[in-house]
Amino acid sequence: MRKKFIRKRKYKNYIKIVDKKKKYYKKNSVFSKKIIKLIIYLTILFLVFLAKTKIFFRKKKKISYDKGEIKSKIEQLKILTNNNQTLIAGPKKCLMNNPDEEKCIYQFLCPKQIVGKNRILFGIRKDGCYVLLDDLENIKIAYSIGIDGIIQFDKALADKGIDVYMYDHTIDRLPYENEKFHWKKIGIGGNSQRTYNIQTLQEMLKENGHLHEKNMIFKMDVEGAEWETLRDTPEDVLLQFKYLAFEYHFRENYYPFFYDVLKKIYKTHQPFFVHCNPPSPLKIYGNNIICRSLEISYIIREGNKFEIDKSDYPIQELSHGGKLNFNLNILKLFDNYLPT
Repeated sequence: MRKKFIRKRKYKNYIKIVDKKKKYYKKNSVFSKKIIKLIIYLTILFLVFLAKTKIFFRKKKKISYDKGEIKSKIEQLKILTNNNQTLIAGPKKCLMNNPDEEKCIYQFLCPKQIVGKNRILFGIRKDGCYVLLDDLENIKIAYSIGIDGIIQFDKALADKGIDVYMYDHTIDRLPYENEKFHWKKIGIGGNSQRTYNIQTLQEMLKENGHLHEKNMIFKMDVEGAEWETLRDTPEDVLLQFKYLAFEYHFRENYYPFFYDVLKKIYKTHQPFFVHCNPPSPLKIYGNNIICRSLEISYIIREGNKFEIDKSDYPIQELSHGGKLNFNLNILKLFDNYLPT
């Protein structure tokens, strides 16, 4: 009897345990189903939101590379702009600072020839080289901001006996050393961008004891930071540099700076060479032929005479990276320079 009683008791305990487990799994199963339903519901809401805002469903603008169409667009732009000043444009907003006032920024970018001086390409024919003039006499100092490991332009200046003060906070070292190189892991920016590793141009000059130097070279390729840097650089500081060589990045988020900055530079320095940045493709969007980045070389106005640039563009010996150099007034596109 006792054995029978024990077996019966064990069976009852077993049944209780099984019942508890069933209730537990049933409870968790219901909870899991609710979680799955909630996830499905939230996913549907998210997809509806995306559909309404068209974040992933908007149609992309068609880009045409037809050579005939590019030439046709150029003719249209010649008619639309009296002095052919907007033949190469950034995004649509880049054409003008204020469309209502029709302030065209490209009046400040048209190059002119400097009387009695010739243009020379410094560096190898790739991205990172710039055009200066055959007049580097009395130039002992150059500032090169934005290196990214490409220092052929800097080496060409060093070979001329020029001390090159190089700044780039995005690299850890130079590809190689030179006794004329003076590199610091510091970037450049405007007054509001100053941090422990970002300085203004004035601070760099002060740190190197160059606040009163003249006839210097200032080269800058800083992926958009040029706009605030130049906006906050005083005119008297710009006048310390005989040559300016900039890569302008015409992106819509920098749009508010274009007109005032380019007008400011144009007041003290004259452009003498314009080149489409090699990595930047030529494209068509609407009525605009687009080169998103331009390399522009300037010379100080004081002491120089200028004349209309009548060169036959593109100038082969000054071309680099397989891209276009041009005069915004008399642009010519040859077949081998058109996008494929």
